[in-house]
Amino acid sequence: MNVKSLKKLISLLPDGAKKNMLLRKLEALQAKQSDGLSDEFSLKPTGHIKIEAIDEDGNVVGVLADQPNLVVNGAEEILLRAFSGDPERMLFKNRIPKGGSTGVYHVQLNKIIDVVNGQNVVVHHPNELWKVVNDEDFDIDYSYYPITVYVKEEVSKEPGMKAFSITTTPGPNTAPLTSEVYSTYTNLFIGIGDGKNYAVPLDDSRLTFSSGFTGDATRKETTTLNDEVTFTEKMSHFVVEYMKHNKGGQLEIYVDGVLNQTIETYDSSLADGVEVPAFVEISVDPTKETAVRLKFSGADPSVTNPKIVLTGIRFDAFSKNMNGLISEIPTFVTKFDTPEVYNTTTVAPYTIQLKHYPVIADSVSIEYEGNAMQRVTDMNDVAEGKFFVDEMTGKVYFNRALTGLFVTYEITGEIHEDEIATSLTTVQVEVPVNESLTPDGSNKVFTLSHNNLVAGSVTVKLNDVELSMPADYTVNHSTGTITFTTAPASDSTLVVDYKYKENALKYELQKPIKDSFVRLFDQNKNELTLIEDTAGFDEANFLIDENDVNRKTLIIHPKTLGGNAITRLDVYYKSDAQPGIPTNYKRQVILKPKTENEYPWFELDKGSVQFVAEFKEGIPNYNVTIREMGLFDGPRVDDQVTGYKGYPVKAFSLVRVGETRKEVSTGIRVTWTITLLNENGQPFKGGF
Repeated sequence: MNVKSLKKLISLLPDGAKKNMLLRKLEALQAKQSDGLSDEFSLKPTGHIKIEAIDEDGNVVGVLADQPNLVVNGAEEILLRAFSGDPERMLFKNRIPKGGSTGVYHVQLNKIIDVVNGQNVVVHHPNELWKVVNDEDFDIDYSYYPITVYVKEEVSKEPGMKAFSITTTPGPNTAPLTSEVYSTYTNLFIGIGDGKNYAVPLDDSRLTFSSGFTGDATRKETTTLNDEVTFTEKMSHFVVEYMKHNKGGQLEIYVDGVLNQTIETYDSSLADGVEVPAFVEISVDPTKETAVRLKFSGADPSVTNPKIVLTGIRFDAFSKNMNGLISEIPTFVTKFDTPEVYNTTTVAPYTIQLKHYPVIADSVSIEYEGNAMQRVTDMNDVAEGKFFVDEMTGKVYFNRALTGLFVTYEITGEIHEDEIATSLTTVQVEVPVNESLTPDGSNKVFTLSHNNLVAGSVTVKLNDVELSMPADYTVNHSTGTITFTTAPASDSTLVVDYKYKENALKYELQKPIKDSFVRLFDQNKNELTLIEDTAGFDEANFLIDENDVNRKTLIIHPKTLGGNAITRLDVYYKSDAQPGIPTNYKRQVILKPKTENEYPWFELDKGSVQFVAEFKEGIPNYNVTIREMGLFDGPRVDDQVTGYKGYPVKAFSLVRVGETRKEVSTGIRVTWTITLLNENGQPFKGGF
């Protein structure tokens, strides 16, 4: 940072004692040196993060993490933009009264509402009123443009103060009030993630391969003994992915120059050309850089022309050019890999009910008293240490009552809905039929397989010649009978095409169906058959209504296979509108300081900028393991912040935290501090 940047930084401060003090300090430092203050000097940004568990009232109940963090490129820009502001990204705090109106508040003003040009107006900045309200009385969100509510003056019970209430309904004694101007500075958001690691392309510049290696970004192999791969990163662990085969060799893994282990990639049981993927994961000290070396060290004497095949390297190191987290908490989730504790029912059948389903059965992992339990595929095989999963209902069965079961699982991402048939609308569908009749030479009257025919749908062909109605035949649409003028000859072919009306159940889903992924079950848990159109519409069949452009309507035959009436339906379907369980997660906007007359977020005389955000209980609405956090200058598109215009959002700082468990019932407060250090390693305080 140079003197011009420093002057610009200070000039952007609001006028006041602190700004004047810093200007005097800068002038004094310039005057000290005969040749003036050096125009260029070094400022190194450093970061620190603290994560506290908080209860529903915001009280701290424990410290989850307290550690330094990585500051990405742009830390100085954080200071500049925090001071300068950005009028095109002004952030508003929108409050809507719960129930439509609030109680009475008091404010130390001599007037709240006045009449200007015949209209009631609030004669103060909106923030003057908003700062005295109780946020618990409102539904709150943040947006890039304000909303309007209405202020009504009330009878004051406090001497020297005015009283008011807020309502969503205008009236003769009210005045419009816009949202609180929350921030005219750069609006920063904190996001959290559960990313364990990420795949590093094998042609990435951070990886150095010996010249004997050949391949591309997804696969590297060598037949040259002593060939190596090296990389040095600040990380908590790394993963080496490789292939086992009958030409494999030995791969030594060195960590900071010390042999950690030797991997044997040779497997004599495999046929020529067959490869089996394998991997090894190694934990390292996350507080410092770790040097890793992978070496092709040798092979079994029986192997001719051995080789090493690498298919991937994964680690969790952040770099200064990254612009996001490895895996930020998603808007929708299908994998619940942070263990949750369950207790079975106390009486038989002994079960637990997973919160979300349908379940991918193979994904269910259950640990009891430190031991992994075994999943069986037949309910009759449930025994000590074994369990059975009903994939559709998410119910898990055991042989006895158990407490303290640690469960992780993954769901299919299907939405489940259920309905009783009597609550559905009855409609009629037109079913096309091609039916052959058998003439005997004397019979003129033929009864079709179906009645209630659609008028104008009947076509009759005798020996492939289409007949005319009523000259050649007549139709009783109600009974489904055809009467010919002349009895068709016994050796003739008689074919009738027609449509008949069939009663059906109409089911309106909550979300559009993705592709044709929908499953339907009757009250007996028998799956109904999805057909493409009304041709063949029959018992235990259903179809997606082709006339519904939103693809949310099912047309269902009202009878089960066997002719019984359908009384209940369970539907499982996928939808792009909800590709998993909604997490309720959004990046959280940083909080404004509570102290009056303090600049938002920064203390320049301490050389630091501090950001605080809170993730309340229920955000996200499932247990997560936080491994990373990011400081961003905007929300995600999925956060749906009103007025967000899609400007490019940048990450200013990223941090890996030790695995921090956040329960759905617990909130956390994140305090993020960025300090600029001068060339002596001390916090920059407006000069050296």
